[in-house]
Amino acid sequence: MRPVDTDAIQRRIEELQSERNRIGQRLRFIDNELDSRTKVTSRKTSVENELNEVDEQITKLREQLAEYDADIEEAEQVEEALTSLEKRKQKLESISNRIRTNEDTLEALRDEQKELQTEQSSVETSEEELSRIETKLSTLTSRKRSLATTINDLSAIVDFNQELVSDTNSEFLLSDDVDSTMTKLNPMSESVQCWTCGSQVNRDRVSNQLDELQDVIEEKRTERADVQSQIEAFRGKKEELQNEIERRDELSRRLNDISTEIAQREQKLESLRDRRNETRQELSNLEEFISNRETLQESELADQYQRLSKLEYERGQLEEELSSVREEIAELDRLADEQKQLRAQQDEIREELEGQRTQIRDLEESAIEAFNEHMDEILEVLDYRNVARIWIERKTGTEFDSSHGGYRGGSATRFELHIVRESDQGADYEDTVTNLSESEREVVGLIIALAGYLVHSVYEVVPMILLDSLEAIDADRIADLVDYFDEYTSYLVVALLPEDANALDDGCTRVPAENLTS
Repeated sequence: MRPVDTDAIQRRIEELQSERNRIGQRLRFIDNELDSRTKVTSRKTSVENELNEVDEQITKLREQLAEYDADIEEAEQVEEALTSLEKRKQKLESISNRIRTNEDTLEALRDEQKELQTEQSSVETSEEELSRIETKLSTLTSRKRSLATTINDLSAIVDFNQELVSDTNSEFLLSDDVDSTMTKLNPMSESVQCWTCGSQVNRDRVSNQLDELQDVIEEKRTERADVQSQIEAFRGKKEELQNEIERRDELSRRLNDISTEIAQREQKLESLRDRRNETRQELSNLEEFISNRETLQESELADQYQRLSKLEYERGQLEEELSSVREEIAELDRLADEQKQLRAQQDEIREELEGQRTQIRDLEESAIEAFNEHMDEILEVLDYRNVARIWIERKTGTEFDSSHGGYRGGSATRFELHIVRESDQGADYEDTVTNLSESEREVVGLIIALAGYLVHSVYEVVPMILLDSLEAIDADRIADLVDYFDEYTSYLVVALLPEDANALDDGCTRVPAENLTS
């Protein structure tokens, strides 16, 4: 499970949770807004009824005014002046309201601008520091990989040599009649033939050197742990710097938007003030015109016209309120559509979250299934007589828990390898991994590698498999093994001794060892 990037899965889960929370917050806001739909609809009906009543009163009043014998031309002028007077008052009030609104908005924008400028001055960012951290992370990651390779190589050497030294029947042990009594008393004094250079050396000397190598391995492991700690620390610093840089850029964008909006508001405010002054002058002129007709004002006709003017003004207010209510209803309809879309997004996020949380478990189960299936097939192909079955069982450990940050370094699940052998009497019994022969152990390792290669889709990046160190397996089984692996990769490269290579069919491309040396 080492190829699984649990950190990436955790980051994606956190992104989805953040998006889910944002949508939930927006839905709660929409729900609250939609709760007012009944009240707004009722208000619309009420305003429409009031408007109809005012229209009826205006119609009746106009019919009454038509019956007066006053000077028609002068009456019309007064009516027009009074109507214009009320319209100008309504216009002046509307302009004044817009001026106050823009002044309040400007004040709020300037306050926000000051707050953001203060915050921006406190944000300390450095692209150079981020680049330095990324370079350091790259160096540490390379060092970690190098240490892991060194540890694996040294561990393999130590294990192999310890097995040779501890095997009393090893072909590399040298003894003669002269020192046989000595070696019985002190087995570590027995000579060993070096399997690489052929020289003779005492077993105790080899054992001492292996102890030294084991110390080196422990030192490398300690160093690797320290490197991993540094990597985690630098990753944290990198994330902090990236967050600060993103916040700084966000503040700059918002400040630019605020500056633009302030300039637009100031220009609009200046225009509104000019219009207010013009409307005030128009009002003054109309009031002067009406005041010069005192005689007409003192008559019943003037009273009727004043009442008509008030009704006209009231109708204008009601029409403006009705328009506002209709816009509010239209906005509620839009919010209802948005609500449907957001709930659909919620369902999609919920499904993806579930998929992310179960991704590791699904990969574990797929890996086990692949191993067990290929292991059954290869045992049948290679025909190990007393091996009935080898299979892996998934033992659930600490599940991947996003609320606690998941887990690092691969799966917390345990994988238990089972070996079932068959006795000469045909009875099955479970054996342990330590009792596997070297040939059987090599085959198990190869099938584990093949399962990982297939489950993690490594073939999409590296469509090649290299098989090496197969000497523990006999030539006929090597040939069957090569045929089996050839089905699962575009390119199969096998390093073999000449006597093992002879068992392969003639369809293989052969490259002699001497052609590979410089």
